[in-house]
Amino acid sequence: MLKVAVIGECMIEIYNKKKRLYKQTFAGDTFNCAVYLKRVLKKSLVEYITVVGKDEKSLQMLEFINQQKIETSFVDKLQDKTVGLYMITTHEGERSFLYYRGSSAAKKLFLTDSLDKLKEELLKFDMIYFSLITLAIMSEKGRENLFKILKIARKKGVKVAFDSNYRPRLHDSIDSARKMYSEALKNCDVFLPSFDDEKELWGDVTIDSIVKKARGFGTKETVIKCGKEDIAYSSGSEIERIKTKQLETIVDSTSAGDSFNGAYLASRLKGKSIEESIKKAKKVAARVIMYKGAIIPKKKKKKNE
Repeated sequence: MLKVAVIGECMIEIYNKKKRLYKQTFAGDTFNCAVYLKRVLKKSLVEYITVVGKDEKSLQMLEFINQQKIETSFVDKLQDKTVGLYMITTHEGERSFLYYRGSSAAKKLFLTDSLDKLKEELLKFDMIYFSLITLAIMSEKGRENLFKILKIARKKGVKVAFDSNYRPRLHDSIDSARKMYSEALKNCDVFLPSFDDEKELWGDVTIDSIVKKARGFGTKETVIKCGKEDIAYSSGSEIERIKTKQLETIVDSTSAGDSFNGAYLASRLKGKSIEESIKKAKKVAARVIMYKGAIIPKKKKKKNE
């Protein structure tokens, strides 16, 4: 059975379902990826690695994660902490967020009791996935511990996937964010950035410059999500592109990139080609953005399935 470890922060999600009616659920960039990865790669073990509190919302979150058929064997619970919260507002399908994560237990990632266990057990996984948001919420010591594990894991044959989700408010400075990003790419096999994040973080970039930078750090496979433009990818010396069909209506773009990443990685782990995996990921993301919120209802099976 394939084993995938996903590292990050799951949060309370609140979004406007109807006029003056809000729905509360749970989501977060890497957690969203884990959900859609599991839905595509059903016969796999997906482990979500985070830290929560011991309060009611933290326990509800763990229950929700497990309901998605995702394991939480390495999750520590801290007495004086809780989980973060964000609220989605949308305008013509594009979303913006309000965040409340001051007491988030996930900031203690790779500092808690499970660290010794993680040092050993993560070496037994097929893939480890994390994002720049994951790194941004962690302490410097926590990041140091994570990178040490990733170095050893890659030597053991574990694949590492990374998304450069850049959220300026999470970083002390742009230089600090760039430093984390660069360290991540040194320990990365599959790079899944979005062009918009790359542009915001590095300024005047091109598809070629993004791929060249990733190659320079030793990344073997890069897939660039370019919004409404064609998806670009490279796993060698050439850069290829896949056409992106424009959707006339978008309900909520929350989790578009996360669901793409999850479906893409699942398809690659199934042995599909990069192009086949991108096409699968596009279908999943296209369905996700037709719903409000990050985690959409599971697709119902047909009677003859």
